[in-house]
Amino acid sequence: MTLIKWEESTWEEIRDACSKGAITLVPVGSVEQHGPHLPLGTDYLIVDAIAERIGKESKDLTIIKTPPLPYGLSSMWGAYPGTVTLTTNTYLHLIKELIHSVIRSGCRKVIIINGHAGNSDALRVACRDTVEELGKGEVAVVTLWDLCGDIINRSFQTGFFHADEVESSVALALGLRVKGPLRAAGEAHRKYSDFWHSLDLTVRPKAYVFRPESREMHGAGSFGRPDLASSEKGRALVDCLIRRLGEFLNEFMLSNV
Repeated sequence: MTLIKWEESTWEEIRDACSKGAITLVPVGSVEQHGPHLPLGTDYLIVDAIAERIGKESKDLTIIKTPPLPYGLSSMWGAYPGTVTLTTNTYLHLIKELIHSVIRSGCRKVIIINGHAGNSDALRVACRDTVEELGKGEVAVVTLWDLCGDIINRSFQTGFFHADEVESSVALALGLRVKGPLRAAGEAHRKYSDFWHSLDLTVRPKAYVFRPESREMHGAGSFGRPDLASSEKGRALVDCLIRRLGEFLNEFMLSNV
């Protein structure tokens, strides 16, 4: 196992690693409000830490990790100071050009590890279009929170949404700055019946509903019961994420391009 950090490498080291079949991990997230207790960079800080651990713990694979892309599509939290968002077109172009550069450097297999659900649709479109334009490469998009819905259902008292019990637990487990004391949010996720859009991450939504949100604040910006968070629950979830991403890496490595 070898973890290579893109930004700390020379161009020859990247060339040689790619030519020998290294997988490149690209962590992406957001800089947006995460309630009064979590840092603005929570999404990208979590996904970057997870990507680094995967690189260190994966067996028999050479993994290149790029610097995290911190900014994403966060217009829904635009009313809160500190939130930084890109427009959809800017984000699409940015992701496409980033992937272009990675593949042109010789990397044949790339995994985007996404820590912010709001990026998901644009990431899929950008990656699909990029490999079609280049006529080479294989790019996977994995949104972190989609991987362990069953663990969340089993180990947490509340469903996953934003700056809640789940995210706060992972932040504690990874040693992010968490400003206490943690309190119940007093904000509930406005949702339709579970048939259409459930907070259960093992259930695929059957409807997506959009409304203008960028001028609207939702209390302090946290949801559910962050006061129920614990580093112990967070560690169990992190371990699940590492294990399942590692399983996917091994399958991805064996697929033909």
